Amino acid sequence: MSKQEFQHESRSTRFQQRKLIARTIGDELLLFDEETSTAHCLNGIGAAMWTACERKGSAASVTDFLRPRWPDIEEEVVWGSLSKLAAAGLLEETTVLENISTGRRELIRKLGIAAAVALPIVVTSVLVPPAYAAASCLPLGSPCPGTKPCCPGPGVGCKFGICTNL
Repeated sequence: MSKQEFQHESRSTRFQQRKLIARTIGDELLLFDEETSTAHCLNGIGAAMWTACERKGSAASVTDFLRPRWPDIEEEVVWGSLSKLAAAGLLEETTVLENISTGRRELIRKLGIAAAVALPIVVTSVLVPPAYAAASCLPLGSPCPGTKPCCPGPGVGCKFGICTNL
């Protein structure tokens, strides 16, 4: 992608936070998506990028937001990183043009290893099971036997593949 193509595309693309539960832990940001029961943990710069997208913004506006803390950050790095955060479902991405994503390796090759350190990292994406799935035993009416036994109780057991009163 030429510098001119990048500038045109990065200026026509807007990013905005998705409605997620957010908690700061040290320099990291933990995001939880209730719709998909997925948790993500962002490093410091990824957290700052996500925070900068509270309102719809371009890579240029996010770069301006980040410059006081990371003065050498390049707009091309920010745009590629925002695209990665959008691909992970953390941002909504809107653009007039077809999105041509610049890969992390390509950005590192173009901008050097120092820029790679500034790229945000989605540390973890974990599917969080609903509370009943995390239980150590199965309640009455649940299919059994499986990896978990029926919850103990007087006269409770597995009968015809269902946890029931015996």
